[in-house]
Amino acid sequence: MQPSTEQLQFYLGDESGIKEMANLPAEQPFSEGRIEFLNKVSMRLLSDKEAKVYPDVVTYAFWIRRANLEKMKREFCPGKRFRMGRGVVFHIAPSNVAVNYAYSFTVGFLLGNANLVRLPSRDFPQVEIINRAIQKTLDGEEGYKRWKSYLIFLRYERNKEINDYFSSICDVRVIWGGDDTIREIRKSELPPRATEITFADRYSICIIEASQYLKSSEKEQNKVALNFYNDTYLTDQNACTSPRLICWRGELEEIRQAKEYFWTKLWKVVSEKYEFQPVQYVDKWTNVCLAAVAMDGIKVVQIKDNQIVRVQLEQLDVLVQEYRSHSGFFYEYDLKDIMELIPLCNTKLQTIALLGNSEKLAPLIHSGVKGIDRVVKIGKTMEFGMIWDGYDLGERLTREIRKV
Repeated sequence: MQPSTEQLQFYLGDESGIKEMANLPAEQPFSEGRIEFLNKVSMRLLSDKEAKVYPDVVTYAFWIRRANLEKMKREFCPGKRFRMGRGVVFHIAPSNVAVNYAYSFTVGFLLGNANLVRLPSRDFPQVEIINRAIQKTLDGEEGYKRWKSYLIFLRYERNKEINDYFSSICDVRVIWGGDDTIREIRKSELPPRATEITFADRYSICIIEASQYLKSSEKEQNKVALNFYNDTYLTDQNACTSPRLICWRGELEEIRQAKEYFWTKLWKVVSEKYEFQPVQYVDKWTNVCLAAVAMDGIKVVQIKDNQIVRVQLEQLDVLVQEYRSHSGFFYEYDLKDIMELIPLCNTKLQTIALLGNSEKLAPLIHSGVKGIDRVVKIGKTMEFGMIWDGYDLGERLTREIRKV
């Protein structure tokens, strides 16, 4: 039974649209109309003074530019294979990352689907800015009004009956969030032909080759600091892609010097760009105490203040994946052998942010570990793509029609 309007807070679309959505025709991926619509949204965002305050909104706006969408279309191009969207995609966005929902629905939309989106529960200004640009584009020109039926954004409190209904009308369910969220949503059954994609709790690390870092110019070292800041502080380290453990490789003196330069430059960036709340300081030191109880041989490295908290590890412990904090809380380890990382390369390890030669990671990747879905340069961890968490979204959100 469809939930009552009182239980739903609509930001795009309305109650009547939910009834219609299940009967909308699926379309071919990357249609010209869908690309042009998103490009128009991009133009609105890039000309919005308020949007420019938020780097994650600007990044999203660049990602949906026509040039990038055309590039994605060429990469997706199925050749002689004919694919169509699956129908209705029900997206459950994470509560702690502002712009994640936008990437999720965009992929579903580009691939020819209708999209029912449960927005983040937190009231992020970025959500309001993006939704406003979409609404203005839908209302602005006659040619874009047809997409209103394909986009419904809403919020509601945790409610199994609502989850049951939305799950019953979808063809794909996409769950972003913690393991507990996934378990809760899975209590709501899917239709027999529906599929599900889950993005569970993940963990990311960073590896820095000390010699390569030291050989780089001061300008390049400053850029590394800014890129690392973007990977971590822009989402308060709440994104699964944000590195929480930094592994240093090289001779001891190289590592010591590289650390000194790196953390000094990062501290400068954080001091200039990041606004701390008192509770963030408390949370970080609380986590230090919890980690000290759980793990042996950890040491807090003194730095100017606790805008950055560094915890040096004597040995790698898989518990670093559990005892993690946010807002600038980092574990450090001096690697003697890349294969030391094997215990951490479980299913929770998503991304390795790298400054160094990726070929040196080959023995680790080829060892049969169940983790590591991405290896990217520092500064690129947040770049979304059609392959995510090891899933090929182009395949999972479409169906193939075989022709004789």
